[in-house]
Amino acid sequence: MKLFRREREGQVTVELMLILPVLMLMIFFILEYGNIAYHTIIANHASYEFARIGALVAANRPSGKANSGTARNKINAAKLKVFGANADRISVGVKIESTGTDPMYSAHRHEDVVVTVIYPIELAFPGTSWLLASEPKKDGIRKIQATTRMPVEKMYASSDPKK
Repeated sequence: MKLFRREREGQVTVELMLILPVLMLMIFFILEYGNIAYHTIIANHASYEFARIGALVAANRPSGKANSGTARNKINAAKLKVFGANADRISVGVKIESTGTDPMYSAHRHEDVVVTVIYPIELAFPGTSWLLASEPKKDGIRKIQATTRMPVEKMYASSDPKK
């Protein structure tokens, strides 16, 4: 019986060494997906809040054309406050798109502010970048893109106080 036992002493160690890397890689992928989901929520929320800021400040006069420069300046100021030292890594695109005119008042144009946030995150776990990273994969960074469209808030010119 002792002779039989001696022949199997290293079996458990060999099996562990074969299975452990696969098990650890699976655990790393699950944790990395959680990390990516967390940062995706942050990127989407930032995109929404920046679009909200842009929608409120883009129109500087009633029924006038929205100004993307004003919106961009306010959004960049908010980006610095929200992301602090990491703000330079995050890119925010601001675009104003016309969606038509009001059939009741043709001077009033409907416009939307479209904000696109590209939010890069460093992947935290080893071995996951070959599948989950954006190009170039060797950097181990995944770029999350979030886009939000919001109508620009304007007053009607007909509601202006008479001068």
